Amino acid sequence: MAVLASASPAPGPRALPPIVSSIAPRVLSLVVVLAAWELYGRANAIFLSYPSAIAAAFVARLVPDIIPAFGHTGEAFALGFAMLLPLGIAIGMAMGRSRTIDTILGPYVNAFYVTPRVTLIPLLVLWLGIAFQMQVAIVVLAGIFPVIVTVYAGARIVDRDLVEVGQTFVASRAQIFRTIILPGTIPYIFTGARLGLARALGGVISAEMTVSITGVGRLLISKAQFLKMDELFAPLIVLGLASIALTSTLLWMQRRLTPWATGLRSR
Repeated sequence: MAVLASASPAPGPRALPPIVSSIAPRVLSLVVVLAAWELYGRANAIFLSYPSAIAAAFVARLVPDIIPAFGHTGEAFALGFAMLLPLGIAIGMAMGRSRTIDTILGPYVNAFYVTPRVTLIPLLVLWLGIAFQMQVAIVVLAGIFPVIVTVYAGARIVDRDLVEVGQTFVASRAQIFRTIILPGTIPYIFTGARLGLARALGGVISAEMTVSITGVGRLLISKAQFLKMDELFAPLIVLGLASIALTSTLLWMQRRLTPWATGLRSR
């Protein structure tokens, strides 16, 4: 027994907790990227800038530039997204469940879906000017069609066997929609919302860069014209972080509202 005990292997190193093992590589890569950027950026400050200068510019321009610009853009984006999301869901659901509506609206939706939103800006300027209404309109037009197309696909592929089971139990069309079709389409609604969010945000920034006198897009153009690279990167980084936060919020809501879909994805 003593010989066997002495021959047993020594315990190996203790494994790191999962959260540490997942976060540590990301933190390490971020440190490496920032350090390399700092060194290379100092040698090319005219066209690139570097993290320490960007941080200083962020602190200096936060109140006079960044907050007002994001406030104006955020207001137009929030109003436009609040308009496009329910409208896009309703149109996509109607097209997915009705062949007649799909036949009528399908060609127009497909045509506008592939049309670059930037080409619509001159027309919107003629109709609405360069005021707040134009920015809201470009948010709606840029973001609604990905929502429509994605929700349409989800409504089309709802399991027909489940629908037939509901019909067998004499469920009404409203009950089938509420208990079978809508829950089966929710994951596609959130996917469409994320796609529409990205398109809408890009659309409003592009419109501001082209014709607006305020907002994040105009702020970026004004800093680039005078080669103020540190002041240019500061709102760019804030914009990227805001996009990540919005997308992560939608993903969190999707996991909370569709636990069955999350379980299927993990298998």
